[in-house]
Amino acid sequence: MKQYYAERNGLIQGQLSIDLDELLELFKQTYDYFERKGCFEAAYKGVTIQRSRFSDPELIIAPTMAPSPQVFFEVHLQSNKVWPIYEYFDSYEENTLFSVIEMLYDHIALYDYQNEKLNKDEVKEEFVSHINKLLKAYRNGYYLVPSTGFIMEQPNQALKEQLAYNGEELPEDVFERLKSASQNYYRFDADEETKKKAIASLADVLENVRSEAKELFNSEFNIPKNEHDKLIFEIVNGYNIRHNNQNQKTDYSKDIWYDWMMQYYTSTIIAFYKVKHENENPLF
Repeated sequence: MKQYYAERNGLIQGQLSIDLDELLELFKQTYDYFERKGCFEAAYKGVTIQRSRFSDPELIIAPTMAPSPQVFFEVHLQSNKVWPIYEYFDSYEENTLFSVIEMLYDHIALYDYQNEKLNKDEVKEEFVSHINKLLKAYRNGYYLVPSTGFIMEQPNQALKEQLAYNGEELPEDVFERLKSASQNYYRFDADEETKKKAIASLADVLENVRSEAKELFNSEFNIPKNEHDKLIFEIVNGYNIRHNNQNQKTDYSKDIWYDWMMQYYTSTIIAFYKVKHENENPLF
């Protein structure tokens, strides 16, 4: 992306910060840009072609928001005050706005009449670029993840690296479970119970390789193997993540410690499989 004078010379002080009302207005302008380009035509009306002046119009792609955008938005959000967007956008609550953005991302496309095909990738990329500039400035920062179409909280640098990990050393089923847990945990509307289940899911991944992890981590650090095992599983087994009994600790700042647990288990899974892969595929 091109940088202009102030940014190029490090002269910008601070970072843009906007509230919900400002975000809604900027969203409306962004939506208007893509709507005028025809990027939601296939979603709202489908694609119709008249192959000659003597033929009747032919519907070649039905509306992707079937049977109509009004029904689509009302059913998904259980509200009749979402569509038309121009009429209701300024009364959206945060969860409604974020849900609408995700839906628009899923359905944005431009039909190429010359080649008779629906193009999605390029316009999706542009949509993400514009929307993420706005989401980044809202509250503590959010972003629309291109690979999933989910809006998530803006992660710190360490978490960004975790989320960007391609899983090359992981079995496919483990990587899919890791992705699913991350998507559920970091979604903008994830509640405490959703986050708890995501953490428990990652602990279960390690449970499946518990004996092997004991041996592997012991060989790496040369300390009693049960020390690693105790650290890994004492958290989920003692802090009301996987079990529910009177011995569980429940009076702690879950909003803080859940984040730590999620990143800890994610890192431990990745570390285990990276070391395992390295041991099984030595360079020399």
